[in-house]
Amino acid sequence: MEACQALRWAWQPLNDEDKQMNADVIKGKWKQINGRIKERWGNLTDDDLNVAEGHSEYLAGKLQERYGWTKEKAQDELRDFSSKL
Repeated sequence: MEACQALRWAWQPLNDEDKQMNADVIKGKWKQINGRIKERWGNLTDDDLNVAEGHSEYLAGKLQERYGWTKEKAQDELRDFSSKL
């Protein structure tokens, strides 16, 4: 499965089993996606991305922290990002 497609799926509402399967795929492709995330959100640190490893909730939290966004804004940004991959 292509990394970008896997990332899009990770942010869609799924049942717990599907979420775990997609999370595993994301973790495997994370390094490929990492560079694109850093280009879009330069305020995220390498440590932020290393800890995130595809966990969208953690990444949304870091976007909130680094950019002062609401939870909804951070989630919208992630959805927009994943839709363009």
